[in-house]
Amino acid sequence: MKNLFLTFLIASISLVGFTQVSVDAQEIIEKLNSGQAAHYENVSIKGDLDFRLINDKEEVKEKMGVIFDNDVTYKYHVNAPLKFSNCTFIGNIIGYNYDDFKDELHMAVFHENVDFEKCTFRGDFLVKYTEFFKKASFEGNIFEEECLFKYAKFNSAIDFSNSVFEEEANFKYAKFPAYTNFSNSKFKSEANFKYTNFDDKIEFKACEFKELAIFKYTEFDEFVDFTGSKFHSEAIFKYTEFPEGVSFKNAFFDGFADFKYAKFDNPVQLNNVEFNGSTSFKYAEVEGKEFVTYILQNN
Repeated sequence: MKNLFLTFLIASISLVGFTQVSVDAQEIIEKLNSGQAAHYENVSIKGDLDFRLINDKEEVKEKMGVIFDNDVTYKYHVNAPLKFSNCTFIGNIIGYNYDDFKDELHMAVFHENVDFEKCTFRGDFLVKYTEFFKKASFEGNIFEEECLFKYAKFNSAIDFSNSVFEEEANFKYAKFPAYTNFSNSKFKSEANFKYTNFDDKIEFKACEFKELAIFKYTEFDEFVDFTGSKFHSEAIFKYTEFPEGVSFKNAFFDGFADFKYAKFDNPVQLNNVEFNGSTSFKYAEVEGKEFVTYILQNN
């Protein structure tokens, strides 16, 4: 009987150790509104984490794009740091919303560090137009629903490495001014980086793109690294420029690889790259020379 009791006690302790404590999202908002840092680890967060509930609200009139030229914009200033480690978010993360009925744009502005590490997001992650003034890190997360970073602005090095995007990952028009890392990430649905601006070195090493990968008109200002990445569906690099070089060493393209009108500058690393589907390098250039001619002359 004594051994049976000890076994039950150990099992109970182990169960408690692995069960996440639940926290209401409103608790986090209340902390931020009081100026306190929001730091949580190994907790399950219930409800929508809605930054439109931040008290520091500013009404501005500025052009956010053609759609919003005549509309009212509300900015919600988050002035305390956020850090979440190994947390599960049951609801949505709402840092952006557009109200069609009132013609109002709502967007969060983070003035301190934002860190989501090894978290799982069960709902949408909506931070379109959101600006991150200091460090922002999203390493090792699982995004189960829509991940919307369209037009987002960052001001420091960004880490999205080892993340999983189950649904669309939309980074269209986002701005990354410093070193950015997406290495070892999996995009199980569409990955959209059209018109995205990378001012510093960007790493997509060992990434897996299950569906459409869009890098059309993407602006790369420094070296780009796709070493070992796998593109299982169509990969669009049409009109994309690589002014400081690119690596596709050991990369695998299983669908259509579209590099039409792309412009490359050295180094262009294509060692062991495999094109299993059709390709288009029509009008593509390397150092001002026709792409195919250049490759044949330098290999």
